[in-house]
Amino acid sequence: MKFLAAALLALAAALPPAPAAAQGREEERVTLTAEDGWNLSARYLKAAEGAPTVVLVHTQKSDLNEWKTWFPALKRYGFGYLALDLRGHGNSFVTPAGSTTSWRAFSLSGSDNEYNRMLRDVEAALAYLSTNSVTGDRIALVGSVLGANLAIKAAALHPEVAMVVAVSPVLNVNDVLSVNPLRAYGRRPILFIGGADRARQYTELQILYSTAKIACGPGNVSLIVEARGFGPGLVNKYNVRRVLEWIKSPRLPEVVAYSSAAIAGLEPDTTGQAEAPAEEPAGEEQENTEE
Repeated sequence: MKFLAAALLALAAALPPAPAAAQGREEERVTLTAEDGWNLSARYLKAAEGAPTVVLVHTQKSDLNEWKTWFPALKRYGFGYLALDLRGHGNSFVTPAGSTTSWRAFSLSGSDNEYNRMLRDVEAALAYLSTNSVTGDRIALVGSVLGANLAIKAAALHPEVAMVVAVSPVLNVNDVLSVNPLRAYGRRPILFIGGADRARQYTELQILYSTAKIACGPGNVSLIVEARGFGPGLVNKYNVRRVLEWIKSPRLPEVVAYSSAAIAGLEPDTTGQAEAPAEEPAGEEQENTEE
C-alpha cells in the first residue's frame, strides 16, 4: 500500500498543472432577487482574473439550460458566466406573493407586462455581479430572441455594461421592443447573430443591424450570419469559439463572418448587404416572436 501511495503521488507530481483560468473556479447555484420581489434561479461561475463575465438571458418559453453548450467553452476561456431563469421560466416560478405561475399566464401585450418586467431580472443579475466586485466594463450581456431584446434594452439603461451579443434579435417579442433601445445604446460594441433561412426574422435582423450602424457607429457593430437556424441553436459547440473571440476583441470588421452557404452570391467575410431569402410558406408559424 505504501508503494502504491508513493506511486500515485509521483504520478500526480508529474501531471501538468491545470490552466490558471480553470483553477479554483466551480459553478454555483445562486438566487437573484429582482426589484419587484421575484426570486430567480441562476448558475454562476466566477471569472478568472481579468476575464469578462457573460450574463446569459434565454429565449421566451425556455430556461437557462439552453446555454449548456456555452458553459464548458466559457470556462475553458476563463470567462465567468451568470445564466438565469427569467421569471415564470425554469425554476423561477414562485411569485413575490408566494404562489406559483409560469409564462403561460403572462399577458402578451402591454408596455408593463411581465415580459417587459423581465428587464428587472436582467438588472438583478447586474446587481448580483456588482456585489461580487464584477464591474460593468467586464460584463457582456448575451441574449437570445426575447433575451436579445432584453439585453439591448438593459444595456441602453446601463451604459456601464461593456457590450451585447444579440442572438436572433427581432423588432418585437410580446411588446418587448428593440429599435428605440438600440438607438439609445450608444457607441459600444454589439454583435448580431442570425440565420438566413427565415425571411421575416432575417429582414428584421437587417433592420436592426442597419439601425445599430447609425446609432453605435459602424466600427462598433459586428454581424455573424449562419445558413439556417433561429435562437439558441445558432451558436453551438463548433462556432461558440468565434463568439467568445469577439467578446475578447470586439473591434473586428463589421461583418465577422457569413456562413459560406448562408447567402447565395455573397462571399464569406464580405460586407455587402445580402438579398433576403424567400418568404416562408403561408401558414408557417412565426416561431417565438409573437407568442
